[in-house]
Amino acid sequence: MKQSFIVIGHGLTDLFEFQTLIEYNHERISDILMLHTPLSQEKLSSACIIMKPTEGKHFQAIYTILDGFKYPYPESNKKFDLITEWANEYNIQIKGLDVKPRSDFAEDELYFAYLKGVLRLERYLPPLQ
Repeated sequence: MKQSFIVIGHGLTDLFEFQTLIEYNHERISDILMLHTPLSQEKLSSACIIMKPTEGKHFQAIYTILDGFKYPYPESNKKFDLITEWANEYNIQIKGLDVKPRSDFAEDELYFAYLKGVLRLERYLPPLQ
């Protein structure tokens, strides 16, 4: 099964696409996951919607706002609060995971490969077949 990160953006307007994905696809959502980089200099977080695999398990999408907001601990921020509010409307629990920052990797594809490995290890993604 192919699993792909689909970056929907980095900024404020992309947040509303994220909201629409939750609203119209909440039944297909497996998890909403916040990827935090608390040990990096910038301390940024990414938000991910992990979809359930398609029929026949040929594809699984991971929609993400990459490095889209500041690390929300100990003080939260508006973007994090909005995503939490939208997820709560559909009883979707938000989970968090600390990861390496994107700046540690030469290319985005290497970063996404690293994230897929971490997500498989943590059982957010099914193992390779």
